[in-house]
Amino acid sequence: MNKGFTLIELLVVVLIIGILTGVAIPQYEKAIKKSRTTEAVVTSKAILDAANIYSTTFRQCPTSLDDLDVKVNYSSKNWAFELADRGARNCGVFITSTSGDVQVSRFLIKNPSVEGLPSGVSSGAEYWQCSSGDCATFFKNIGLKKKGSYYQ
Repeated sequence: MNKGFTLIELLVVVLIIGILTGVAIPQYEKAIKKSRTTEAVVTSKAILDAANIYSTTFRQCPTSLDDLDVKVNYSSKNWAFELADRGARNCGVFITSTSGDVQVSRFLIKNPSVEGLPSGVSSGAEYWQCSSGDCATFFKNIGLKKKGSYYQ
């Protein structure tokens, strides 16, 4: 009596491993993309909060990330961050993926009467806008809904 595996048994095992791998890899890639999106959201929130404190203290939006009193990795390997100013202390942050597949902006509105802001945005509200790329997936991953020309 042989104490080994037949060729059929080995092929069945290889087939099962192949099927499991085919299912697991797409789910893994999806989880990685979602975690990168979360990284951008958390970092942009820290920057936006620090910019809000700065604008309350100095009555203007900061001009440089170095002006902010917050310890954040501003240029991770996945995202680049840049400050934005919509006037009247409506500070924001531009978020660009280093791969170039998405660019969004996030703003905290203090004065909604400034020209150029989306209609319907109220004072004290945050809103997001898509500049380019696969924004639908980005916003879906963080649970935001589209409201006209912006997301909230």
